Amino acid sequence: MGIRVVVVDDNPHVSWQGRVYPVNATFHRFLSAVLDVPGAPVASIVHAVPLRPANAPPQTLPLDERLEVLGTEPFDGIAGYLRHAPRLVRRNATILRPVIASADLVWIKVPASNALLAAWLARRAGVPRFGYVAGSALAVARGRGLGLLAQVVGLAYDLAGRVAGGRHRIVVGEGMIGGGGIVTSLVDPDEIRDPREAPWPRESGRLRLVWAGRLAAGKGIETLLDALAQLDASVTLDLLGDGPARGELEARAQTLRIRDRVTFVGYVAERAPYLERLAAADLFVFPSPAEGFPKVILDAMAVGLPVVASPAGQVRPLISSGLIEAGPADPERLASAISRVAASDSHARELRVGGYRFSAKHTRQAEASRLVRLLSARGTSPFGK
Repeated sequence: MGIRVVVVDDNPHVSWQGRVYPVNATFHRFLSAVLDVPGAPVASIVHAVPLRPANAPPQTLPLDERLEVLGTEPFDGIAGYLRHAPRLVRRNATILRPVIASADLVWIKVPASNALLAAWLARRAGVPRFGYVAGSALAVARGRGLGLLAQVVGLAYDLAGRVAGGRHRIVVGEGMIGGGGIVTSLVDPDEIRDPREAPWPRESGRLRLVWAGRLAAGKGIETLLDALAQLDASVTLDLLGDGPARGELEARAQTLRIRDRVTFVGYVAERAPYLERLAAADLFVFPSPAEGFPKVILDAMAVGLPVVASPAGQVRPLISSGLIEAGPADPERLASAISRVAASDSHARELRVGGYRFSAKHTRQAEASRLVRLLSARGTSPFGK
């Protein structure tokens, strides 16, 4: 018989006509793969997430109905949480206590506002737990150029996550090159495309760059636009995604006189059309100064794109292993990195083939199975009992 898992997560969700939708997260797709691990070692997952009613039809797709959603108190960012922390802790303690007490394992996704609370409740109930570190709040604060207070808050979030995870702590992406790490992959085996026979670039005399994610501050998109302005007019950029910074980014592109070279595609909810938009480009560029392991990099590798990315978080080992071209979060150096790949067909081919093979080893199903094996080997959970 499989075990019951409670996942404590901070990603905001909304309810609409009886279904639950993520605001901008994709983590739930990985949870579905955990339910599909052969032998059904996980029988059920309760996904505890901040939840509020939607004001309009969501752009995202609803969660897998097999995931039991537990709505915790919603809040607006770290600042919003801190302003109302006592009330939120009281309410969430009432919400989380019974479901954690009835679980076999608590999975705490870090950083998370409820991390310490969930760890305390799990300890009181005698339920094993583990921390799943998806990134660093301090690194994000630094990457966005926020002040000392924000960095102190970020550090506190990170320390709370470290304590909450206890001795069983998984840093997403750590150890991937050696084969022992875990990444929250969304890639299915049938999505992987062998690039060895495909022409590169797709059109002679033109280079199409692509970026994907949430259009928000601290993602390095401003740097990417500045770099594009330094490149030849034959180089264009597709931005896949939406977010609060879209208006500012459109204005910046206009000021840089590259607006006609930038396509704001918007959010693409369906997986297949999203991958097609990625595959239509020639080079994936991701200059974010603060990331753990971006899932979109695996998506780009899976469809055969070479990748240029900043050496942040768990991207560094991929750069040192020759799977990704380093593109520092600086306009001139980023433009140079893009030009290096564009100038060498052989280098682009090495990146494409290396990425294709790497993504094939790290599909959604493979990573979910690897996670279960790792937890079992560590004795973290009641798997196999």
